[in-house]
Amino acid sequence: METLRSLVGDPAPFLATAWGRQACLLRPPAPLAPPVTLADVDAVLASGLLRIPYLELVSQGKALEQGDYTSAHHLIDRSFRGYADTAKVMGHLDSGATLLMRNIEHWHSGAAALVGRLGAELSRGVEAFLFVTPPGRKGFDSHRDDADVFVLQLHGSKRWQVHAVPEDGRWQSGPEPEPGPVQLETTVHAGEVLYVPRGAPHSAVGHTDGLSFHLSLTVRQPGTADLRTALTRRFDEGLELPPLPVDPVELRRTAAALLDHYRERLAGLTPEALCAAAETVSASKAGTASTGPHRTLANLAAALGG
Repeated sequence: METLRSLVGDPAPFLATAWGRQACLLRPPAPLAPPVTLADVDAVLASGLLRIPYLELVSQGKALEQGDYTSAHHLIDRSFRGYADTAKVMGHLDSGATLLMRNIEHWHSGAAALVGRLGAELSRGVEAFLFVTPPGRKGFDSHRDDADVFVLQLHGSKRWQVHAVPEDGRWQSGPEPEPGPVQLETTVHAGEVLYVPRGAPHSAVGHTDGLSFHLSLTVRQPGTADLRTALTRRFDEGLELPPLPVDPVELRRTAAALLDHYRERLAGLTPEALCAAAETVSASKAGTASTGPHRTLANLAAALGG
């Protein structure tokens, strides 16, 4: 639990009192080494290879039109749309828009390593999202996320309002115009971590002291859809039936075989086993991030004597 410890301090009291229950501001025992920097963001924007849906610009709760901050690349007599246009992106940031960069673990090795370690410790799928917000500006209105979120403030500060977690499972992720009473209102400064439980409505405004830059680590939890997927996969295991029965007799025989197969697959299946299978489904949605050493072209050249 060393990665979790670097975020929350002693994991035991955090998991016992806060996890899944209430938002809290955390001050790690040692200063966090930023896993990603503004220079990294500048570099990937300048590369010209960042493309929709890896980035989005939002302002005061509304998403900007993609064509307002992207351009087309022309290659081999073809046109490919949706690439980040650095000049346009920076122009919208100057005007107060928030830059969101999704799943940076797909292209940033430091974020990939962090996501991989935390996911292994929690046995959950973890993803990494970057937010760059100008002073005094808000990107998203109050909304719910279908994930527990660790907000790592890397530069500047941001003012947050977090509301209570849902009372039961009858809620949806997305905008929440009626979030209820505020449970926690706080300013998160560089080096601090905010924990937001799954489903708790929240919103944030960049502090007036400068640009806010934070990394959100989202920890996915299984839900009803994952239970259904896990059950369907169990039903399909070892199922061999004729795809097109030729007459009513064969159709009835196929129906009987299908029911027998389902009864056999259900026999002995416990809620605990189905939940465990659903956790695997949920984790797979976030993909995987390798935490081991990566081969490089320089390594290959050296090995070949080049």
